[in-house]
Amino acid sequence: MTNAFISRVKNELKISGMGKSVLLRRIILLLLAAVLCSGVMSAGIYMVVARRQYVNIRAKELAPIARAVSDMMTESQQNGSFGFGSLVLLDRNNRDFGATLHVFNANGESVMNSVTLGSGRRPGNSDELSEEDAQVMLTADMKTVLGGTEVSQIRTSADETYLVVGVPITSNGAVIGAVFFTKPTSELSETFGGLNITLIISTLAAFLVMLIPGYLAARHLVIPIRQMREVAHAMSEGNFDVRADSGQKGEIGELARSMNQFARESARLEQTRRDYVANVSHELRTPIASIRAMGETLRDGMAKTDEKRYLFYNNIVRESMRLSRLVDDLLELSRLQAGREAMQKRAFDLREILGNISDGYSHIAAANGVYFSLEADMSEPVHVFSNPDRVEQVLVILTDNALKHTTSGGCVSISLERRNGKATIMVANTGEEIPAEDLPHIFERFYKVDKSHSGGGTGLGLSIAKEIVKGLAEEIHVMSENGETRFAFTVSGQ
Repeated sequence: MTNAFISRVKNELKISGMGKSVLLRRIILLLLAAVLCSGVMSAGIYMVVARRQYVNIRAKELAPIARAVSDMMTESQQNGSFGFGSLVLLDRNNRDFGATLHVFNANGESVMNSVTLGSGRRPGNSDELSEEDAQVMLTADMKTVLGGTEVSQIRTSADETYLVVGVPITSNGAVIGAVFFTKPTSELSETFGGLNITLIISTLAAFLVMLIPGYLAARHLVIPIRQMREVAHAMSEGNFDVRADSGQKGEIGELARSMNQFARESARLEQTRRDYVANVSHELRTPIASIRAMGETLRDGMAKTDEKRYLFYNNIVRESMRLSRLVDDLLELSRLQAGREAMQKRAFDLREILGNISDGYSHIAAANGVYFSLEADMSEPVHVFSNPDRVEQVLVILTDNALKHTTSGGCVSISLERRNGKATIMVANTGEEIPAEDLPHIFERFYKVDKSHSGGGTGLGLSIAKEIVKGLAEEIHVMSENGETRFAFTVSGQ
């Protein structure tokens, strides 16, 4: 089964191209390293903590037995002597105990040959202490126990480590001796050696078992990332029709949805750019073609009269000025977006600009059959702090745009509202509404709404107005509903 899985994985890697995926290898290695480190740390902690815990457990087992021996020795002493008789029952009840008993009097002298309970052994075995070695090793603990305090320590003698438990022997409130149990810790090493081997084998088994789920989990993460990389590569080559898999959950799904949104916006901007190039090409071609045609007519002497020559010269000048305005708009928009235009601010009265716009456009509106009105209180000063030339430029753009898209019999109005320390100027016109899907893009560079903005122009005016307002740290927005379109922008108060 494992061989079949590995073969299938190899085939999938060849087909999907993930055999060279650095991310896939890193994720798998990270997962396996985490499993291996977890096992090693668990083994290390187990070896330290469990060994100490096991020693404490053994010490707690020895302590009550040592007290029982102490009580037996007290009773024997009261009968006239220390002895072994009472230890027979204790030995039978602790066959697996394997600890060596040492008994000393109040002077620290051994009063009983060492006895190994539960094992049937006597001193002389390699892991048991002789009376002399025990007396040397227990010298420090002897003083403590003869002072009336129990001890539980790990001691070393002759390159062997022992668990030492000591209990005082008392009679009538006086300490008359000491009982010690010594138990070699070599059996602990043997026990923990087997447990450590088992733990290592378990860790290796877990390591091997995690290969399959680790690969599947890493593959689940890498496939959508790889697919998004391919989508990004396709978009870099100009293909904005590709889409990432947005069905994934979590951050990967959010990234895919953001990438798809970027693709849609890029496609729209690319189409807008192409439309703009076509529009600008048309706008440039028309005056150039007209100038060329009229220049060739004059060159060939086809304009016989002064009146005709004047008409041609006048048309050449007019088309040249139209071409100049188009180029100027392009250059100004470029400078504004690059932030190279200075926006020096000063205090001024907004009424002067509103009056100039009203005087200039009221006659133009009347000539086109459009009703023009200024809805603002001009009796009191409107002090603001901004760039008056730029504010007037924005107002001219918005008013000119409103008149351009208002048919005969319609209305154009300019209103002023003061709120929260700012003045808001609104330019409104009646007529066909701007479609809702076009409103978010109305200020974008090169954008032109063909259905509602069918008049002349290149669609740069609103983009210039947006950049000017942005440079002045103000706000501009548009609303179009109920047969009326309203552009409004703010001017900071003084």
